[in-house]
Amino acid sequence: MRTTFKKIALLAVSISFFMVSCSSDDDNESVSQGVFENGIFITNEGNSALSTASISFIAEDGTVEQDIFRAINPNAEELGTYLQDMFFDDTRAFIISGSANKITVVDRYTFQYIATISTNINNPRYGVVENGKAFIVNQADWSTGADDYVTVVNLLNYTTSTIALEVSSDRITKANGKVYVSNGYYGSGNSVSVINPATNVVEDVIDLGAGNSPSTLQEKNGVLYVLAGAEIFKINTVDNLISGSTAIPTTIERPKNLTIADSKIYFTGNSTSVYATELNATTVSSTAILSYTSTSAYGPMYGFAVNNGKIYISDGGDFASDSKAYVYSTSGSLLNTHTVGVGPNGFYFN
Repeated sequence: MRTTFKKIALLAVSISFFMVSCSSDDDNESVSQGVFENGIFITNEGNSALSTASISFIAEDGTVEQDIFRAINPNAEELGTYLQDMFFDDTRAFIISGSANKITVVDRYTFQYIATISTNINNPRYGVVENGKAFIVNQADWSTGADDYVTVVNLLNYTTSTIALEVSSDRITKANGKVYVSNGYYGSGNSVSVINPATNVVEDVIDLGAGNSPSTLQEKNGVLYVLAGAEIFKINTVDNLISGSTAIPTTIERPKNLTIADSKIYFTGNSTSVYATELNATTVSSTAILSYTSTSAYGPMYGFAVNNGKIYISDGGDFASDSKAYVYSTSGSLLNTHTVGVGPNGFYFN
């Protein structure tokens, strides 16, 4: 049946009204950048089998997607085994594979593959982006720190250069326009290197004193907090001088995983416990916020993070099958348990 002119005119008015309404709504809504825009990535270290290294994603509603890189990029080269770390710039995620000696670059919101960086990479550990460059710590030969170095990646074209450290090094962070590297690994080393990201030169080395091997470090309000041995050191990022330190009680063994959130320092100790202290506190309480039970021989508290009022813990399990990630409140209440991949070792918040 032919439509009458009157009906067409009425339909046109209705469509026009609908389009104006939608346009008005859209102006007040942000456009999604991708399916992984809001949530948590978990790097699953895996083992020597290529298929065991993966990345899980926990969405805002608590659902877990497994092995998202392979799901999004079925024809891309594998990430490699022993995933170590993931770090970001505004639009990209950089995934470090320790045994494959490469960095896989993906879109941080869609996880679409972009590039692979493999030149000047040898046993990479952790990375950070500053001044349009990626800085990645490499341990090279595991048996000595004399050959450790930082790879510098130009993020415009992924070309690389290196900065010699010549001392055992591991973690890396940025603060006040500089890059800081913890010169310590399994008890060796006792300093922090300061890199000028404009010149790619080590401009200072901060001595923490004998026996103070730095493990983790993070900046807050112009102060770099470094967990080294059984102390938390405070370094002024303007002049790189140590402004003080706080001793950790001897009853807390093997402190590590320093993380700052909501003006508090969180760290782990005694294998499966979490502790906290105020940024300006002069003492640290020996009372744990929480403790959990682990049957893992080598992976208790294998991953740790604090974000948005929640504590995240992953357990290494048996490093052969899928393991668990736990979400707690900062008061120590268990909120959720997720099944993730093999050897989960890190949380990254999008």
